[in-house]
Amino acid sequence: MTDVKHTTATVPPPAPPGWTGAAMAIHAVRRMPTPMVVSLQPEGFEPMLIDMRGYVFQWSTPLEQFPDDPATVLIGTRAIRDAEPAFAGDDFVDHPPAFAGASLEPVLWLIGTRAFGGERASWLRSGDRYRLYRWPDFGLLPMTDEQQRIVKASAAGFAVVEKIAQRAKVDVEAAQRVINALSLMGLLRRHAAANAAPDTPPPPPPGSVPGR
Repeated sequence: MTDVKHTTATVPPPAPPGWTGAAMAIHAVRRMPTPMVVSLQPEGFEPMLIDMRGYVFQWSTPLEQFPDDPATVLIGTRAIRDAEPAFAGDDFVDHPPAFAGASLEPVLWLIGTRAFGGERASWLRSGDRYRLYRWPDFGLLPMTDEQQRIVKASAAGFAVVEKIAQRAKVDVEAAQRVINALSLMGLLRRHAAANAAPDTPPPPPPGSVPGR
């Protein structure tokens, strides 16, 4: 008889809970060549739809009620077909303004500053230096005076997070939350540390459609 070796398929680990998993999914989708709609549903809320192609979102909940630390955030993705309006339903022709969406930057800021519990975002690496290359719209983002100081400190020149915290006279956790958010928003340039591990490709987001 021939021995048959049974192999067990490797099951990817579940996404981290709360906004951390959502931030990781958004970061992965931004690096995909196919434009996507991301659905995020914090526990107790209606789903939020994010159009990564148009950089806009739709949500029935005002951002003033954005939950700081939901136990779960359900994540889904859908590829956008060519010229298809990302949020369009059957009544798009009759009601186009309802599907326009609002600027995504405040949502990415809110997610980024709340994800990872103040630790370094999963796609950032210890020892790397960062510098702001485009100012965010301070009037659009719900940020504190302390957070504004951190953003301005990140524009002063390439620096590690600890140095940025010193410039802004804040603790490292506060600076890290802002750097996480600015990175999620795509507003940072990065100089890799000489001994940093190489970048690894992001995992596909849940529900992604391969080959499309």
